[in-house]
Amino acid sequence: MTRIRARVAIMALVVALPAALAGCGGGGGSGGSEDPNQVLDQTFNNPTKITSGNLGIALSGSAEGSQSGSLTATIDGPFQGDTSNPASFPQLELTAKISASGQGQSFSFDGGLIATKDNAYVQYQGQAYEVGSSIFQRFKTAYEQSAKKASSQQRNQSASSIFQQFGIDPKTWLTNVSNVGDESVNGQDTIHIHGDANVQQIISDLSKIAQQAPGATAQALTPAQLDQLKSAIKQASVDVYSGKDDHLLRKLSLSLSIVPPSSATTSVSSVKLDFSVTINDVNQAQTITAPSGAKPISGLLSQLGISGLGPLGGLGGGTNGGGSVGGGGGPSQAYLKCVQQASSASQLSKCASKLQ
Repeated sequence: MTRIRARVAIMALVVALPAALAGCGGGGGSGGSEDPNQVLDQTFNNPTKITSGNLGIALSGSAEGSQSGSLTATIDGPFQGDTSNPASFPQLELTAKISASGQGQSFSFDGGLIATKDNAYVQYQGQAYEVGSSIFQRFKTAYEQSAKKASSQQRNQSASSIFQQFGIDPKTWLTNVSNVGDESVNGQDTIHIHGDANVQQIISDLSKIAQQAPGATAQALTPAQLDQLKSAIKQASVDVYSGKDDHLLRKLSLSLSIVPPSSATTSVSSVKLDFSVTINDVNQAQTITAPSGAKPISGLLSQLGISGLGPLGGLGGGTNGGGSVGGGGGPSQAYLKCVQQASSASQLSKCASKLQ
């Protein structure tokens, strides 16, 4: 069981973190004068692109009842994009930590993902494993081609472009918005906008993202399912922290309290979830270096019983920097052709089937 959990965590780290990244206090105030809707518009339609910084993603959850449990997960680290080529895959050095407990069992995971200009590395149990420059360069090429196609359709290179690719407007996630006032987020002056969460819209958008993720099999939620989820959520709020001077997003947080209906056959009486994304040192240069003593990724895959690297592995080639990247035709060529022709996140997600 531990091996299966570690396998899932590793694959999430290799595949989900770059996608997650592409998407992207202390003291309080007594209420600000800026119109909250205008602040949200300036933040999510900001023409200035965030190309570097320190990313922080945090998720915590707890369930009460006879099957109580808890979960905490964090992803932290610097990222550095190419300002001359916004479509390029960023350099990054992210660390992931997961801890969960329930029903007398516990699980923990520590790992990381490092991407330099010419290679990528997965860190697991204190050891770095090299993906290989051949595979990584092919992945970067496919990523850049997809990003260029998406941006060519929307001329707007704002920080919200990832949302636009999925047909999502984050401003619609908030209702009854108010300007809480100026607050400091890790030393950065921000304008704090608070609102009630538009639960149905958020769930619908998250469902949309899940359907368009690479290799996804999720189906759209029916109106009845949306209504059922909405009725189970008793409290939901969204907080947006926008840079006071530049209106760039510094933090986005979501808080949910869920009480399953009495008719539900569950041993959980309530669930509390908190999620946040924080970006510090926005557009300040970050230095990403390759880890020392890295071993071939094949050693880690063998250890975890994984036969390939998912979409990365389907690009062909060995794991060493100068190895062959495979011959013509086959799944890798079909995948690359599909990526080149994709013009939306939905079309791109369907390319994963070409690797099978």
